Amino acid sequence: MLRLFPLLLLLILGHSALAQEQSVYDDAGRTLYSREIYGGPLVHGDGWGGTFQYGKYTTAKDRTMFGLDIVTMKHPKEIKTFNPSYQDARGYFYGKLNTLFIMRPTYGKKHRITEKLRKSGVEVNYVWGIGPSFGFLKPVYLQILGAEFPSQTITTERYDPEKHFANNIYSRASWFKGLGETRIYPGAFGRFAFNFEYAGDNTGIRALEVGTSLDAYGEALPIMADLAGIGSNKQFYLEFYIALHFGSKKIR
Repeated sequence: MLRLFPLLLLLILGHSALAQEQSVYDDAGRTLYSREIYGGPLVHGDGWGGTFQYGKYTTAKDRTMFGLDIVTMKHPKEIKTFNPSYQDARGYFYGKLNTLFIMRPTYGKKHRITEKLRKSGVEVNYVWGIGPSFGFLKPVYLQILGAEFPSQTITTERYDPEKHFANNIYSRASWFKGLGETRIYPGAFGRFAFNFEYAGDNTGIRALEVGTSLDAYGEALPIMADLAGIGSNKQFYLEFYIALHFGSKKIR
């Protein structure tokens, strides 16, 4: 009987290992995953940023997604200007009151439309997400020339369209100037996109995501001064975007 014990032990361990290996596949032989984590750069029509996403598999095809985007948002009328009298002056955006960047915590779903049947194939998913949109407006500071010409004094001041003009603006100040005066505007966010995953291994993620997003706020965000007497700041930001994703999947 003692001689049979090692053989029985090997059989039990072998059966356990086989059961564990089979548990990572569904009835069709496809790998089952528990979660995925990825992130990467994002560009849209009026800026750029980054995204981080965490997905938990609820079925073989569906994932519940939690994510965070941080993006910049430019105004269409932002045009870089230089003071022609000073060759070493840095460029600035005339009429720009505030710099806008947006933070988006999101909740959503990801559904597989077509499966990747071979390593060189592409898995196609559709993705949607919703959540709050926090617009951070940081005031713009400029370097202002003194009244004499050529000016002997340069001061750093917050841009004021009533007193700062093209002839007395020397250049932009440090981007960090005014960071402590940033104001937060709460809003709402939504997106819908198609995700094309093309990684060559089962547990890797390399994907291209193409979609549209909408940030909506309770009021127009004051990015630009109303120099022409016509309101041009927006309350709604509808953008098309492209994102690259890099990450991994966890097998059950």
